[in-house]
Amino acid sequence: MKIKMIAIDIDGTLVDDQKKIGPLTKVALKKARAQGVYVVLCTGRPLSGVKDYLDELGLVTEDDYAITFNGAKAQTTKSGQTLFEHGLTPKEYGALDALSHELGVRGQIVLPDSSVYTTFKDISPYTVLDAFYTKMPLYYRTSQEIETLGLASKYMWVDEPEIIQAKLATLDQAVLAKYYTVLSAPWFYEMMNKKAHKGAAVIELGERLGITAAEIMVLGDENNDLTMFELAGFGVAMGNANEQIKALAQAVTTDNKHDGVGVAVTKYILEKGR
Repeated sequence: MKIKMIAIDIDGTLVDDQKKIGPLTKVALKKARAQGVYVVLCTGRPLSGVKDYLDELGLVTEDDYAITFNGAKAQTTKSGQTLFEHGLTPKEYGALDALSHELGVRGQIVLPDSSVYTTFKDISPYTVLDAFYTKMPLYYRTSQEIETLGLASKYMWVDEPEIIQAKLATLDQAVLAKYYTVLSAPWFYEMMNKKAHKGAAVIELGERLGITAAEIMVLGDENNDLTMFELAGFGVAMGNANEQIKALAQAVTTDNKHDGVGVAVTKYILEKGR
């Protein structure tokens, strides 16, 4: 089956540990796009947090797309037009925020306009870093004030890894059963609409473009990529991926420090297209 769309995680996949795209990866993705293959960055970041990578890869037309907020939203990359969106209501994230205060684990609300809000005066350093690296404006609001924010893309616990693990160990999981949840990093535990995950978003975007699941190749390394590997036709795990990702993958490439994305795109798309 010919691959018509590549969905690529960013951190630990597209970029190396210095957040740079390798030379082979850059060339391979540009060649694949020139051949008509859609190249879709699929990330927990907002669009503002991937703009530099989109520019670098030349993925900046109205026929280029990005999946953001871990699947809560799909957009065109040039204008940012929303194709589809699955968010949390103020009632839902208000309840999650109240739970965070009750448990003593710091949290944040991420909105579709790429802004982040916290009701914790002692703002988590991970919130500050998240806002900095993804270029999201950061605001403090009271619990009452967040009720006016409108739809949110996700609610996140952002705290020390040991604190998050301790709270998850004691929490009744039924409390979170209505949400899609994922530990996307040791210091990030994300709670989203049940329909908001990377796998569902990749499939929905593919359908809008007339592309079947069997025609989609995905690349990733961490738990928030699992649903892509479960639903897409061809999954390529990075050499640095965790064991769950590797177990679901149809192939394993080199790690993110050695152009793993470029190696895979060259082998499974460019060379097969000769």
